[in-house]
Amino acid sequence: MKKIYLIIPALIFLLGGTESPINRKIDVKSLTGNISLTLKNAVWRLQENKPIYQSLTLDLTCHKGQCEPQAWGYAPKFNIDVDHIGTVKVIGLDNAWRLEVKMNIQDHPWRSQFDQADYILEVVPRQEKLLGTYRGTLKNATLTGRIVGKVESFTTVAVANHQPLLPQEHPRLIFRKSQLDSLRAKAKTPVGKAILKQINQSLKQPIYYDGYVPTGGYHGAAYCFLSLINEDDQKAQTGWEITEKSMNKPGKRLLEHSAVVAGVALAYDMCYEAWGEAKQKQVTQWLQTETNKLLRGSSAKTGWNNNPWSNWHARSRGAAGLAALAILDEPYLKNPEPYQAQKAARHIQRYLRTAIGDHGFGIEGDHYTTEPLILTVMPFLQAYRHVLGEDLVENSHAAEIVPHYLQRTITQKGKFFLPNYGRHRRFAGPALFAMGLGIVPKQFLPGVLWLFNQNLALKGDQSFGIDLPYQGIFVFANYEPEQKSANPVQVMDKILVDKQQGFFSFRNRWQDEQDVSASIYLRRQSLGGSWAFPDTGSFRIWGLGEEWASPGLPGGHITDENVVMMPKSRPWGTAIPTLFLSNSEGSGLVNFKTNISLPPETSKPIKLTWIRSFGVDYSQSSGSPGLFVIADEFKGNIDHPTFADKTWIMHTVGTVTLGKNRFLIRSKNGATLQGTFILPDSVKLRVEKTSAGSKIVASGDNIFWVVMTIQKGTPPEVKVTGTGLDKVVRIGKQEITYQQDRIFWSIF
Repeated sequence: MKKIYLIIPALIFLLGGTESPINRKIDVKSLTGNISLTLKNAVWRLQENKPIYQSLTLDLTCHKGQCEPQAWGYAPKFNIDVDHIGTVKVIGLDNAWRLEVKMNIQDHPWRSQFDQADYILEVVPRQEKLLGTYRGTLKNATLTGRIVGKVESFTTVAVANHQPLLPQEHPRLIFRKSQLDSLRAKAKTPVGKAILKQINQSLKQPIYYDGYVPTGGYHGAAYCFLSLINEDDQKAQTGWEITEKSMNKPGKRLLEHSAVVAGVALAYDMCYEAWGEAKQKQVTQWLQTETNKLLRGSSAKTGWNNNPWSNWHARSRGAAGLAALAILDEPYLKNPEPYQAQKAARHIQRYLRTAIGDHGFGIEGDHYTTEPLILTVMPFLQAYRHVLGEDLVENSHAAEIVPHYLQRTITQKGKFFLPNYGRHRRFAGPALFAMGLGIVPKQFLPGVLWLFNQNLALKGDQSFGIDLPYQGIFVFANYEPEQKSANPVQVMDKILVDKQQGFFSFRNRWQDEQDVSASIYLRRQSLGGSWAFPDTGSFRIWGLGEEWASPGLPGGHITDENVVMMPKSRPWGTAIPTLFLSNSEGSGLVNFKTNISLPPETSKPIKLTWIRSFGVDYSQSSGSPGLFVIADEFKGNIDHPTFADKTWIMHTVGTVTLGKNRFLIRSKNGATLQGTFILPDSVKLRVEKTSAGSKIVASGDNIFWVVMTIQKGTPPEVKVTGTGLDKVVRIGKQEITYQQDRIFWSIF
């Protein structure tokens, strides 16, 4: 049961060479921030009477080598649902950083028993990494091994002038009790009255106590808010009746139950004083029980998904955190468990790091990304700041979410359109901006307010983005009409690049439905155990009030994406970007490659490489407000039977007519998109009707090169000279060639 490593030789090896670390003085400044140290094989348990060892990652918060006493541990292969809690003490800081760590290791989320693990760590900074060794004990077994770590900026930021909670202070989640007087005054202003009117209007919706999103708690929260603002006891009673019914109607799985818990937590916070001691005690203890359920997870048999990047995980842990914050330090708790809100925060932080890209693109698609955000995650992020005085947004990918959707969203007479990605062809729409006002970084807020004011506030449809009633509480608390707004072009780029997920979006302006937007998704990451889609390399084009290159039917089939597919082959996997160019107009070029490999029939591997070059030109040098060029080339075993019948696909919602090597899409508003295939010379075109519109299908060779323009009048003339890959395309003043696996523009 023992696992032994030679500690000192290992440390010398890790540091490189034979020079002893004793001659190297540590720069303590390098030990500042959130520090993660992964201890190889530091936890174990018996499996079929044999010890199974797994690595443990310790998360510390330190400044110049001195750390806060609390240590967190995470061993996902050992127990993915549990965050282990312990302490850390610095015992040496000279030629090596020496730490004494004591951890309570929980081997199962449904058991409360802990085993104490004791570790001595010796770590040295080396080339932007932390390297070292540890020695420890767990369940009477000696454990030794290597350490690899890293230092990152602080993940949380202290909120300036935060005031700790007073005993039994409520409300606390969406706003603090000290803000009540100013909010009651706001209710008498034109914008306050308009928001309250919309909340009351939304309360006329049917209440659902089951389904994918039970809404009872959210309705109860809105009634409790109205009771609080208007000092109306009857509204509090109505809120109680709905909330009590919600508590007695749990969701059938944690996915659905998370919405119940989140709604009840918000209602409890708003109606706390109005409900009185008996109801306070009842709901406090109910929320405590449900918090524990949502934090410990469940089993796959009940439909539970505990992968950190899953929307199921995000919804459940966001709700758990919201409930934990609602009942924090309440006198009615039975055997209070510390750090429940912090445990939820760690789960949500992992979700944001893995599921949400560095610029806000969600790996599970737009619907599965935005739904958990508005239901539980955004409320939790804001409540964490109000209750604990720590901002989880500023240094996380959450800061990029609302700006991301601001960059991609097209508005048309108050309606919000998004060229969607993912299994379901929709997103949260205006509600995302209503809920997101409280987490938008200051530098982007004027641009978000521009969209909000133009479309949703008093100058718009006056819905304020409110879909479900609880959302109106967040708008009421966070929307300030006197705050500065500015066209988004003044505060953000026209081009959005999410490197982590491989998403590129190009926009020409922010003005109205005539704006032009194009995007392409490379699918850089492939994480199992979540909703994944065969959309590698798929693109979208919107402009002049029409969605020209649109997603096909929902369901997640490659035939419903804008890609090149082969009927005998599996879908493409992840893609690697090989080139990216852009300019201030919003124009740009993306190149990527991806492969499909087959088991070798002989000693030689069988592989097909797809290279796609995707270009967007908003310079109008072509005579069109939007010129789009797509070149697809295949290399490798291009004639293998599995890779036969390469088919170029583009979905659209307009009316399509075909020519010899050309297609024309006509919108109901009179705008058109003309596409011309430069290659193959013998392209075969057909149109298939779908319930979502039409699908343009092209076949004929191992290379596809198409140019497309959108316009209100007659399409500009496309002139082609040369042969094969040496062809030169001229449209207006723009000249296009394809060389060295990529598109070239004469004017860029």
